[in-house]
Parts: sequence; C-alpha cells; structure tokens
Amino acid sequence: MPIAKKSLKMLFEAMFHGKRDFTDFMRKVSEDDFGRAHLRQGTKQRVLINPSERLRAYHNFLRLFLVDFLPVHEEAVFSYRKGVSARAAVEQHALSRYFFVTDIESFFPSITRDIVRKTITSAMAEIPIADLSDHLEHVLDLLCVDDALPIGFSTSPSLSNAVLYPFDIVFHARCQELGAIYTRYADDIILSSGERATVESGEGSLNDHLDRMFEGGLRLHRGKSKYLHRGEKIKLLGMALLPNGTISVDTSIKDKIETMLHLYLRDREKFNTMLDAGTAKTEARLAGLLNYVNTVDQLYLEKLRRKYGAAVVDMFLHRSFG
Repeated sequence: MPIAKKSLKMLFEAMFHGKRDFTDFMRKVSEDDFGRAHLRQGTKQRVLINPSERLRAYHNFLRLFLVDFLPVHEEAVFSYRKGVSARAAVEQHALSRYFFVTDIESFFPSITRDIVRKTITSAMAEIPIADLSDHLEHVLDLLCVDDALPIGFSTSPSLSNAVLYPFDIVFHARCQELGAIYTRYADDIILSSGERATVESGEGSLNDHLDRMFEGGLRLHRGKSKYLHRGEKIKLLGMALLPNGTISVDTSIKDKIETMLHLYLRDREKFNTMLDAGTAKTEARLAGLLNYVNTVDQLYLEKLRRKYGAAVVDMFLHRSFG
C-alpha cells in the first residue's frame, strides 16, 4: 500500500510541537554546528565530527522520517540494526571450512554526498516526506560534512547500509550462485564456503561488483584482506570461531577481562590505574567488555560468574558507569 506522505514542515511540527522552529531547521549549516576531533589509529588519522545539540535534534528527526525508511539487505547485513548483533553475522559461517575476510577502505569518508543523494532519491517512494525533492540539498547539508558521510553523526551508520543496499542485493545473489556465504557488518565483509575455490571466485566477483557499482569510489582494504581455513585460528569480527562451529570471545579479550576482574577483587588500587584513565573509565571499560561477552558467549559468561562471583560480574553488566 502507498504510504501517506506529508510535507517536511508538517512532519517537523508534529515531532517537535513548537519546541523547535522550522525556520531554524532550514538555516544554513555552519562550522558552529559541529566540532572536529582528530583521532589517530595506528598510522592513520580519522576526523570525528561531533554535532551540536541543535544538529543532534535534527538528526533524530531525519532518522525517524527519512533514514529509517531506507532499505537494508537483512539476509546479508547485520550492522546498525536493532536487535541484531555481530554474532549473527559470524553464525552464518559456522559450518564453513574456508574464509575470506576484508573491509572497505576509508568507509564513511568514501561515501560521497553524491552517493548519498542517489541513495535517497532511489528510495523516494518509501519516504513519507511529500516535498523531499524540494529540500533534498538542505537535507544533504545536514547529513554530510565536506561532501562525505561523517564519522560521528547518528545518521551515518544506517545511511551506509542503505548506500550499499544495491550492491548487497547483487553480490548476495552472486554468492548464492557460487555456493558461497556472504555477510557484511558495516565495512567488514566475510565470504566463506566448504571449498577454497568457491571463496576465491567470490573474492574476484566481490572486487568486480564493488568497482563497477561505485566506479572505483569504494575499494577493499588490501592490507587487511586475508584467507583463513579450518586448522588455524579463525577470528571473525573479533570473535573466535572454534573447530566445532561454536563462537566464543577472542583469547586476547578473555585475558583482558580476567585480568581486570582479578585486580578489581584483589588489588583495587592497581585496577583503578591500569588504563591511566581514572576509576570511572576503567570500570566502564570492564562493563563494556562484559556486555560484549553477554552478546557473544553465554557459556564463557557463566564461567566468569563461577570464577569471580556472580554478584561482581552482574554488577558490571547491569550498572551504569558514567
């Protein structure tokens, strides 16, 4: 059934009930609307864009009435979806013997304003904004920075899923023809099969489809691309795929969690200073790691409860650490 569409202004006023003014929403975006933080990852530097309170409010509006209506390939894509975790992406490969893992280089910065425009335009029929075409360039001003999808905007993750939707459809179908399994979690791509030749064919097709559909704008990170096979350590999206097909937390993360729990119980002073970030941030880090375990490996979580005490583990799982 066709969706009921309303003007951008009507939807805006229905959401904010006079708490924000539509003329302010339509005001030209300036550098005052966000800050920039430069983060170093290894040899690379990333720019994190921190939107102002005003811009965050408008992003919430655009998520509700635009971004959430954009399509995502649910069979292959497991990132940025409510109720879906990275574990679900790894589970698809549990019975495979050969794997190819890679990621897309400079993912968000490679998604240009023009690509975002085409993505939104192609989904116009599904978006409930009647006059979106009249305001599209201003909407793009709100969603993009420096003519690309920024790291730090709440709208960017779901937009990235929608941008790759046409590719996900075509490549997933191709993998089914080959007998390969394809999953994507954000920019991380996994191919697998029972036969190495099938995975190799899938890699070649992956490169061809990505290059053709984005005209070279999106490229695989060759330095992070690798083949894996049963008999060696299989690490997918930070999780360990064990020989019996079960999924567990990577050993390095287990070691970190158990060291932190031991120090929390036996040497609180050393625990408080181990990250050089203060007590609150150290506790928050441990809470984050335990919540990650909670989504990946319940058996290991039970082991931690038995070894370090259910009260302590559950405190970190359920308490909010500011």
